[in-house]
Amino acid sequence: MSTREEQRLRQVEGLLAQTQRDAERVAREDAPREAQREEAARSGELGRDWRVVQRRVDAGQTSLADVFGGEDDSPAAVRLRERSRATIDATELSDELAEELAALRGDLP
Repeated sequence: MSTREEQRLRQVEGLLAQTQRDAERVAREDAPREAQREEAARSGELGRDWRVVQRRVDAGQTSLADVFGGEDDSPAAVRLRERSRATIDATELSDELAEELAALRGDLP
């Protein structure tokens, strides 16, 4: 392997290591909020679908990555994905409308 290839390989390895450290830091920072969400899901505070999905996550039958990544095709997971997509779409639409409104306001004297 040439010196240039070795240098690029070290750069890639460094980036991968930094990405791993960042992911671990984010997971640590999010842990308290995630624990609260899990408890709210278990208690039914977030609705029946969340309770069903959390029970399956706790049992090792699925993961949130599978639920929201589309791998879990259970009815509760499908409904959570659909609601999540609708929320994201509504947020994006709201952002677009806000931008249009700002542009219109800029055109007014």
